[in-house]
Amino acid sequence: MDYVVIGAGGFLGSYLLEELQAAGHRVLATARSVEGRTCGPQITWQRCDITKEREAGALIERLSGLPACRLFYLAAYHHPDLVQKHPGKAWETNITALSAFLNQAANVGALFYASTDVVYGEGTLERRFREQDPPRPVNLYGKHKALAEQLVLACGYNVVRFPFLIGPSRAAGKQHFYDTICGSLSRGIPIEMFADSYRSALSFRQAARLLVQVSELEGCPAVLNIASDDALSKYDTGRMIAEKHGYDPTLVRPIRFRDAQGIFEVPRAGTALLDNTLLKRMLGVPEIHLRLDEEGAVR
Repeated sequence: MDYVVIGAGGFLGSYLLEELQAAGHRVLATARSVEGRTCGPQITWQRCDITKEREAGALIERLSGLPACRLFYLAAYHHPDLVQKHPGKAWETNITALSAFLNQAANVGALFYASTDVVYGEGTLERRFREQDPPRPVNLYGKHKALAEQLVLACGYNVVRFPFLIGPSRAAGKQHFYDTICGSLSRGIPIEMFADSYRSALSFRQAARLLVQVSELEGCPAVLNIASDDALSKYDTGRMIAEKHGYDPTLVRPIRFRDAQGIFEVPRAGTALLDNTLLKRMLGVPEIHLRLDEEGAVR
């Protein structure tokens, strides 16, 4: 196997598999359920709930018999409200299982842990977070991710931090926010989106493609922001989606993040923009912008 993707059944994982397959790589993909998933010459599925000792052990044993591979670790308990509501279960997934895997895994030539801009905490439109900025998460989920990053770095592996990611779901049985937006707009139903909360948004397709490109380069920094140059609100992205599909953009209604009381159960950062200078330097590109026109295409 060239690559292993842990947590391949999610939104980003589904796009990663398409990108790796299109590039001709052989991939071992894991998910908590592999029913209905097709194995082939390039993609092999293995059931693995990383929190279950027996299933995680079977994966680790299989890795020990393979040549050194590149591994993407995507498994996480990641909804901030749910992490706050079920802290024990979230800790088991985000910290305990990750720590056990890192301690036992063999033949991993390179490991890239998928993290998030939530570790940085509250930011401003005037300054983008750089990789060396200290984490200041505002909720328990962000604290979990910041601690998980330290475990990964202590083992000599890599952390990649993503912004808000959007795109149609390629994950079986799972609907993304993008799909919800399209479903509402296609029926003429207005949808409210924050107009004063900003991220360096990317599509799932772009995030997957950039991650694969980074993994193939030598000398990747220990921590890397994978993000766009943009400062986009969710209202902005909603308008982009409407215009792409020919829906009425006036159905996307702006609301203020500062008035979000009652929408979220736990605090969230209003604005968190990522500095992607290192990423652009590594890839030799001058600019990176959110592109929704490639979301369904592979190379």
